Amino acid sequence: MLDPIKVSVVTPGVALDGSLKEPGIPASLLTSYLGRRGIQVEKTTDFTILFLFSIGITKGKWGTLVNAFLDFKRDYDLNAPLAQVLPALVPANPERYSNLGLRDLADVMFAQLQESRQTHWLAEAFSTLPKPLMTPRQAYRQLVLNEVEKVPLDGLADRVVATGVVPYPPGIPMLMPGESAGAADGPYLSYLRALQSWDKRFPGFGHDTHGVENIGGTYYIYCLKQAEHGVRLSDTAIEVIVSDEHTCLSA
Repeated sequence: MLDPIKVSVVTPGVALDGSLKEPGIPASLLTSYLGRRGIQVEKTTDFTILFLFSIGITKGKWGTLVNAFLDFKRDYDLNAPLAQVLPALVPANPERYSNLGLRDLADVMFAQLQESRQTHWLAEAFSTLPKPLMTPRQAYRQLVLNEVEKVPLDGLADRVVATGVVPYPPGIPMLMPGESAGAADGPYLSYLRALQSWDKRFPGFGHDTHGVENIGGTYYIYCLKQAEHGVRLSDTAIEVIVSDEHTCLSA
C-alpha cells in the first residue's frame, strides 16, 4: 500500500539496478538548494529525497515545490555560481567552493560517489550480519566501567564497538554494541570510510552518524579496550556471555 503523504523524489545518477550513471546530481545538493527556500526535507539519501505532505497541503503549496525543482534545473543548466544559489555555503568554506558553479559541484560530488562506491557499500553493510562477541548489555557495562577507548577509523579493524553505530539515513543500527567492526576491507568500515571521505571533501554536506565522532575530519568510535578484548573475550559469543554473566552474579 502506498502512503499518500510520503513523496519520494529520485535525483539523476542512479539506475534501477543500483549502478551509477552519468550525469548525476547527489540528493544532498538539491536538499541544500531547497533548504535555502524554506522547504523542509524529511530524509535525504545519496539519490533520494523524502517529503512528508499532510492534509493541509494544497495544490498551491506543492506547486511551490515543483517550481523550486524547475528553478534548480535552470540554475544547474546555467551552472549558476554557488555564491548566488547557496550564498551561506561559500563564505563558510571559501577555499573549497569559491570558484564553483552548481553543476560543477554536482559533478565533483557525483565523481566522489563513484570513486568511493558509497552507495554500494551502504547496500553491502545493511545486507550483511555483523559478528556479535557479547550482548549490548555487556558492552554497555564495559562502557560504564570506562573499559573503552576512542579508536580512529583506520584502527577499527576487528575491534569490538562499545556504542551503536547508526548512520542516518537509513537510521537503522549498522553495528550494535558488542559486535565486531569486521575486516578493514569489509562492508562496515568501507562504508564508514566512504562517509568520512565525503565529509572531509564537502564541508557543509556532512553525514549524521550516531556513535561516530568526527574530529578534524577523522571518524572515531568508542571500542572495548584491547586488554579487555584479549583477556575477557573468547572464540565464541556463548563463552563470553557465560563468563560475563558469572562475573556479574558474583560482583
